[in-house]
Amino acid sequence: MEQLSHVRDGIGVPIAASLRILVVESHALVGAALGGLLGEPPLAAEVEIVRDGEAAIARLDEADFDLVVCELSVPPRSAMGVMSRLAALGCVVPVVLLSDAEEEPLLLDAMTSGAAGFFTKDCPPDEFLDGLNTVLGGHYAVGKTVMRGVVARLARTGKAAGTG
Repeated sequence: MEQLSHVRDGIGVPIAASLRILVVESHALVGAALGGLLGEPPLAAEVEIVRDGEAAIARLDEADFDLVVCELSVPPRSAMGVMSRLAALGCVVPVVLLSDAEEEPLLLDAMTSGAAGFFTKDCPPDEFLDGLNTVLGGHYAVGKTVMRGVVARLARTGKAAGTG
């Protein structure tokens, strides 16, 4: 497959000639907004939107995608259930989890799920796009809001262990 160099903020990230992203989002308006954001430059991806986890699993079984952006609490099973099923199918596409701000504790719990990115829906679009670029480059990405939660959780754990 032909590789292009996608440049954002001076950093080159190789991406496939036609980047395909599957968005798994139960709220039609949020899904449409994500589709618009991801379908425009700088990513200019081909975006497909499904409304539930079962549809996501079916699409990933039928077609190849470069990235999945999945709502944490997608029905009828959570994103964790979707990721577990994908792993069982041998699907290795990177997954970025997206949650409402009030679900941040669940998102922190999900950090050991095998997902490559973690963001809340209230993060700035540029931060989210930078994170997707990072994941597409083969790395992990954590939104600033989520990172604050991670640091706070680690600080509480350190104090509980007597190291703080």
